[in-house]
Amino acid sequence: MQKIIDRKAFINLLLASLPCLAVTILTLLGGVENFPFPDADEYRLLGRSLTADFSFSPPDIPFCWRVPGYPFCLMLFSGLGSYNFLAVNIFFIFGISWYGMRLAEKFNIGSAYLLPVLILLSPGLIALGSVPLSEIAFTFFLMLSVYYLLSDRIIISGLSLSAATFCRPLSIVLFILFTAWLIRKKKKTLLILLFIALANLLPLFWTVRNYVKYNYPVYTTISGFNLLYYKAGAYLSWKNDIPFDQMRENLEKQVTGNNIFEQNASAGKLGRQILFDNFPGFCLWATENMLNFFMPDLTPLLERLHISTGNIKTLDHLRRKGLSPAFNHYFGNNTVAITITSIYLIFYIAVFAAMTAGFIRLCVEKHYEKLIFGALLTGYFWILPIGNLDWRFRMPVMPFLFILAIYGIRGLAARQLTHQERIS
Repeated sequence: MQKIIDRKAFINLLLASLPCLAVTILTLLGGVENFPFPDADEYRLLGRSLTADFSFSPPDIPFCWRVPGYPFCLMLFSGLGSYNFLAVNIFFIFGISWYGMRLAEKFNIGSAYLLPVLILLSPGLIALGSVPLSEIAFTFFLMLSVYYLLSDRIIISGLSLSAATFCRPLSIVLFILFTAWLIRKKKKTLLILLFIALANLLPLFWTVRNYVKYNYPVYTTISGFNLLYYKAGAYLSWKNDIPFDQMRENLEKQVTGNNIFEQNASAGKLGRQILFDNFPGFCLWATENMLNFFMPDLTPLLERLHISTGNIKTLDHLRRKGLSPAFNHYFGNNTVAITITSIYLIFYIAVFAAMTAGFIRLCVEKHYEKLIFGALLTGYFWILPIGNLDWRFRMPVMPFLFILAIYGIRGLAARQLTHQERIS
């Protein structure tokens, strides 16, 4: 028995390493200094600032603009120089694969080995793993939190969710969903309160730190600008058919304040006012914008390999003019990119068909708790970023959706086998 367990663990270890190998190869091919994401350089600067003197305020980045989770990870591997982000991302993407397989096994889905293969074939996850961005670290801590939440390891789950929010503020209120799950499971009140405290531990620490250092109790100074530009501004850009960059410049002129903290507050207030004044129209537009959540995630891989570089203003075309103009703007006459995309779309459609089959199977088998929790988790990352939705906001839940796809594949395979047995 011990040999069987060791052999299985070794195979899982190799499988979980496959996406790591893909990330390494892509990084070497694309280069460790050339990234198609403008915010990647900010994370590197913050990591170097922490390494140099444990400060978090390089001259080219506003105070408290980013949260420190991912730059702190870069600092820990600073001895690797330009390759430190690669070491960090390999560690986290291995963890995503490893805990994803364990989660699939926990649900008795079977064929858990397919998960690393699907991650390997996910251009978005692999491309994000090859650049210094916080998504892969965030996805790992989210996976860890969900796994331990469903394993009744509440303390680890809370700390993991806190670490996720320390990497990306996007999950700042996700603890409410997890708390509702604990209440549904009738956990002790003291345990629920402990989870809430732990899930907010690192964000609270950073907010207090900012108050002590700058006299402003804020978690991040980017939130107000995101609300103004990528929700209110994106809507007005669509409504008035004004290019997004021009609309952003117009709104930027209306922001007041003597420092980044006051400007962030002003931007947030202005954004909320615009949304309040245009609420019915924004809600109607939001339903259309929600479709962007499902856009294929191949473009970052094409850009990382320098096959295509047409990402600039493509999202603006998609928001204002629709899919066909955005497609033509991005690809132009790039035959290689169009050919690769056409082939990839077959796989993309097949995976989403498998996810649909998994969803239907959950409904038929009446796994309502899993359905509701999964739908709320996906809905959180779908609805909260409305206005700036694209493939990146889907990436944190892709490992969970891949597990759903495996469940659908297993169901279809079992049904086909049953059908063949009846025929024979």
